[in-house]
Order: sequence, then C-alpha cells, then structure tokens
Amino acid sequence: YGRAAAETIWPQADPIRDKAAAEFGAPISDAVRVFDGFAAAYDFRTRNPKWVLEHITAEGLNGDATRNKSEFFEDPGVDERFRAKLSDFRDSGYDRGHMAPAADLKSSQKAMDESFNLVNISPQIGAGFNRDYWSRFERYIRSLVHKSDGGVYIVTGPLWLPKQDANGNWAMQHPMIGKPPSLVAVPTHYFKVILADARNSTRRDIPKGVHVGAFVMPNAPIDDRIPLSAFAVPLTPLEEVAGTQFFPSYLTTSRRSALDAASSEWRSHGVAQLKPFERISLGHGMAALPAPTTAAVTSLPAPATQDPVPLPKTQMAGGVGHVCELDACRLPGVWRGTRNNGNINGGSGANPQAGKAPRHGRH
Repeated sequence: YGRAAAETIWPQADPIRDKAAAEFGAPISDAVRVFDGFAAAYDFRTRNPKWVLEHITAEGLNGDATRNKSEFFEDPGVDERFRAKLSDFRDSGYDRGHMAPAADLKSSQKAMDESFNLVNISPQIGAGFNRDYWSRFERYIRSLVHKSDGGVYIVTGPLWLPKQDANGNWAMQHPMIGKPPSLVAVPTHYFKVILADARNSTRRDIPKGVHVGAFVMPNAPIDDRIPLSAFAVPLTPLEEVAGTQFFPSYLTTSRRSALDAASSEWRSHGVAQLKPFERISLGHGMAALPAPTTAAVTSLPAPATQDPVPLPKTQMAGGVGHVCELDACRLPGVWRGTRNNGNINGGSGANPQAGKAPRHGRH
C-alpha cells in the first residue's frame, strides 16, 4: 500500500447517480480506508469492516515492531455517528478481534499501530476462538509465505448467517454491543479468503500456480482437534452471502468453477473426520452455505474407530489450485506458551474488561 497516511476512497463516479444527486449529494453508507499494511471497507450500518485486504511476504513478517507500543483507537476518518467506539467493547464479553493481524505487520511499527484502528476490528469470542483456533489459523497463513514467492493475499471479514427452523423458514439473530442507536453488530461467523502466489516457485514440492482457499468459521469456541479443511467452503456461495467478489481480476468463471469443486472435496475430507454430533452442529450453523455432497461424509463412523481419511486428489486447473494442496491445510500446534494480554503469539486483541453477558438483538 505504501501510503504515508490513511485515505478514504469513495465509490467511483456514476453519471446517473451524480446527475440525480448533483444538488444535494448521494447517500453514503460505507467507505474504504487505506493504510500502510492493509485496506478496509467499513460498513456504517453494522459498524464492522465488510472486508480487510492485506498482502504479506516473508520480508514483511520480519522486524522489531511490537504490539506493546500499540493502543486501540477510533478512526478519526469515519464520521463519529457511524464509527465503532472503544466504549462499545467495554464490559461486552467480546474481544477486539483484528481482521488484519498485528503479527502480520512486524516490519513497521506504524503499520502495526494502524492495525489497532477500530475499522480493522470486529467483536469476537475470546477463549476458544480469537485467542485459540483463529490465532492458529492466522499462524498457518503466515507459514504460507515460505511456499509462495509472490506472497500471500488475504481477505478477512465478518458474516451474518441465518439459520433454518423446523418449518423451513430462515431467520437471523445475533448479539449487539454498545448503546442505541449506535450499536455494533456481532457477527455469527468470519471468513478468510487466501490467495498464495506460487507462479514463479522454484521448489519441486510446490506446484506452480495460484493457490486459493475460502474458509468460514463460527464466532464461537472451536475444538482444537477439528481440522481446518472442515471449514473450507466453495468461493461462489461465499461471495453470494458476503455480497463481495474476491480477486475478480484473476478468478474467471472457469477458474472459480474448478476451485469450487476442489473446495467441496477438501471440506468433505475435513467433515469426514468429525464425530457425528460435530458434523450436525457444523452443518446447522452453516446451513446457508452448501454442505459437502460426498456420500462418505454421512456414513463414516467416528474418527476413533476408523482409518485415516485419505487426502483428496485435487489438481491444478487453469493455473489455479486449492490452498490445501500446498500442505493439506495442517494447522500449527496448539500454543502452550505465555499469553500476552489474552493473546497468543501476537494475535488479535483481547478485551481486558470482557465478562458480562452480551445483549442480543435482530439484524
């Protein structure tokens, strides 16, 4: 990004809109904020980022920047009426979760400090998620830079997924934090779309090409034993529920179709390793996204009584492969070291005053 200061970028001019609003101005409901280490599309209604884009490299992960010098702050570039506030998180029971992790920005203290801007923050469950499984996921992504000569591009954001009742009706319910009318919506899920650029790789064990993977996780404690591939999802339905198109300049229709097929196979592989009640729980929470269709997923016994599930035999198609093809999407081990302010290995920001039960509301 390389900009000296944050910028607000509004949607490009539209002749019809500009003509109709020439006198009084068109409505504004969001903004894109660009910083040294990431860009964030900020939603005024939910007071969450819609998405946060970053590009990490091996060089960028090295440096002396430390989160001990950083503090959370409200974005002065967002109208005070629409910005998330520090007070919204106080006593909320939720962590201030980074979308672009501070640990991705160790090469620059300024970039790391900017990651504590609340336009990069979303309310996350702490124990079992932000400080644990999600942190391991972030460490896994950082490990991919050593297999991607062109670095790794990551888009991260919140999701609000509905659930279906016994009558087939869909409804969405989720907590809100803060004070009316400026409430912050608490996401039900989070997504990450990863693009590892290995087009010029010289390693024999790394297939040349672009490796992409989309993952969706519930904003809830996750058992450390659940494989990452169980959260893999096809890109197309994720784009539909997120209302966002990812990497549109590269992912053509044919490439996306091949990637969706590979994603379904990897998700089936992960789900097949779960216990029956875990499959049901995961499927219920993500019912708005297509479930794996592999027959073996519903017929396999619990992992304790079965042989290891064989890895999918997906291949590159049109220069694109699934990111799990790089290393079978194996997460790093559970961190057993000392936590820093409720965080693991410089992960996302915990809320030191968390503890009260959250208020609930519809969205």
